[in-house]
Amino acid sequence: GNFTWWRELRGCVPDGACTQERRGDDAASLSGSCCYGDLCNRHLTNKTFFSPDLPRLELLPHGHAPTATPDNVTA
Repeated sequence: GNFTWWRELRGCVPDGACTQERRGDDAASLSGSCCYGDLCNRHLTNKTFFSPDLPRLELLPHGHAPTATPDNVTA
Protein backbone atom coordinates (compact mmCIF):
# COMPACT_ATOMS: atom_id res chain seq x y z
CA GLY A 1 0.00 0.00 0.00
CA ASN A 2 0.87 3.65 -0.15
CA PHE A 3 1.97 5.13 3.18
CA THR A 4 4.25 7.83 4.56
CA TRP A 5 6.78 7.16 7.28
CA TRP A 6 8.05 10.41 8.77
CA ARG A 7 11.47 10.46 10.43
CA GLU A 8 13.34 13.70 11.03
CA LEU A 9 17.07 13.64 10.27
CA ARG A 10 19.21 16.47 11.48
CA GLY A 11 22.67 17.16 10.24
CA CYS A 12 22.99 20.86 9.45
CA VAL A 13 21.25 24.22 9.77
CA PRO A 14 18.47 24.56 7.18
CA ASP A 15 18.34 27.63 4.99
CA GLY A 16 14.74 28.86 4.87
CA ALA A 17 15.32 30.60 1.54
CA CYS A 18 16.02 27.31 -0.26
CA THR A 19 13.40 25.12 -1.86
CA GLN A 20 12.87 21.52 -0.77
CA GLU A 21 14.36 18.78 -2.92
CA ARG A 22 13.25 15.16 -3.08
CA ARG A 23 15.32 12.09 -3.96
CA GLY A 24 14.25 8.46 -4.14
CA ASP A 25 11.51 6.47 -5.81
CA ASP A 26 7.93 5.40 -5.17
CA ALA A 27 9.04 2.93 -2.48
CA ALA A 28 11.26 5.25 -0.42
CA SER A 29 12.41 8.83 -0.71
CA LEU A 30 14.04 11.63 1.26
CA SER A 31 13.25 15.32 1.06
CA GLY A 32 14.95 18.31 2.59
CA SER A 33 15.99 21.90 2.10
CA CYS A 34 19.48 23.12 1.48
CA CYS A 35 21.97 24.08 4.12
CA TYR A 36 24.63 26.74 4.29
CA GLY A 37 27.94 26.30 2.50
CA ASP A 38 29.19 22.92 1.29
CA LEU A 39 26.22 21.07 2.82
CA CYS A 40 23.72 22.55 0.36
CA ASN A 41 21.42 20.01 -1.31
CA ARG A 42 22.21 21.45 -4.73
CA HIS A 43 23.63 18.66 -6.94
CA LEU A 44 22.77 15.95 -4.39
CA THR A 45 24.37 13.18 -6.39
CA ASN A 46 27.75 14.84 -5.99
CA LYS A 47 27.62 15.91 -2.31
CA THR A 48 27.94 14.36 1.10
CA PHE A 49 24.90 14.99 3.27
CA PHE A 50 26.61 15.48 6.63
CA SER A 51 29.91 16.81 7.86
CA PRO A 52 32.25 14.11 9.22
CA ASP A 53 32.71 16.30 12.31
CA LEU A 54 29.07 15.96 13.39
CA PRO A 55 28.18 13.22 15.88
CA ARG A 56 26.45 10.10 14.55
CA LEU A 57 22.65 10.17 14.42
CA GLU A 58 20.85 7.83 16.78
CA LEU A 59 17.38 6.44 16.24
CA LEU A 60 15.22 7.05 19.29
CA PRO A 61 13.00 4.18 20.42
CA HIS A 62 9.33 4.36 19.48
CA GLY A 63 7.32 6.26 22.07
CA HIS A 64 10.29 8.16 23.53
CA ALA A 65 9.60 11.16 25.75
CA PRO A 66 9.44 14.50 23.90
CA THR A 67 12.48 16.72 23.99
CA ALA A 68 12.56 19.58 26.48
CA THR A 69 11.38 23.01 25.36
CA PRO A 70 14.30 25.44 24.95
CA ASP A 71 14.57 28.24 27.51
CA ASN A 72 14.45 30.94 24.84
CA VAL A 73 11.00 30.08 23.44
CA THR A 74 8.61 33.02 23.10
CA ALA A 75 4.85 32.71 23.15
